[in-house]
Amino acid sequence: MHHQYLNEPMILDVAQTSSLIITLPSNMSDFIVLETMGAPLLELIVVSQTPPQIAVRLQPILGLKLNTTSVADAGLSAPVSRCLGQGVRLYHRMGTAPKFVAQELRAGILIKVDVRESVTFSLQSASKFEFVTLESDVRGLHEPRVLMMAKAILAREYDYGATSESLAVYLTEIEQIRLELQAFLRGELGQYHTGLAEEAVRLDPLLQQKRQWLFRTYTHMFERPSFSRAANDSQNIDKALRKLECFELLASPELLQMVERLMEDEI
Repeated sequence: MHHQYLNEPMILDVAQTSSLIITLPSNMSDFIVLETMGAPLLELIVVSQTPPQIAVRLQPILGLKLNTTSVADAGLSAPVSRCLGQGVRLYHRMGTAPKFVAQELRAGILIKVDVRESVTFSLQSASKFEFVTLESDVRGLHEPRVLMMAKAILAREYDYGATSESLAVYLTEIEQIRLELQAFLRGELGQYHTGLAEEAVRLDPLLQQKRQWLFRTYTHMFERPSFSRAANDSQNIDKALRKLECFELLASPELLQMVERLMEDEI
């Protein structure tokens, strides 16, 4: 399962307390995060307890670093304990926007590994990711992934402070999910139940509405207030008004009256 997403396993010798740091390379665009969100980012399996060793598989675009320095327990989530042959997978939390996933990946996902009693794994409590044990990983057995992703996108709050790049990523994500919904309805992704088809039909116009709002917001960032002015003309006007206010505060009353008379003559 997930063999097509994860690379070949690496065997790591872990000290009494170690930490793994998962990062997204700086030369990777946020658009690549969309490709990583359909599968686990990382899989950890305990292959030996004496000496402690874990098998690590992760998506090829990610970087991995092992630190042997101790990490304080403050700010960490409840540890997940694993025995020989057991493991965990790292997923993003459902409903998390790609922007926040990319931000945490660029900052680095810290995973504490403790082997003092049993092998335990811990994430930062504020992380946008979560561990799922191998035996309870049923994400692939729930309703079709495309329906889950569509609902997660619709459940997100509108990000009014998003940058143009983030909006472009959101738009691309919605377009991908809509294309998958259409393929699902055509039966290209396998047989489906009638109820699931009805739900897909209901979700598509909702996604289209959210796409329209995002597209209007995206284009508004670049549109011109008037075709006779530059796109950044409004910023120049604000700057000129601030200069005028400073001039009025510093200039003498006589000079202000002279300027007003000149303006009246031009009118």
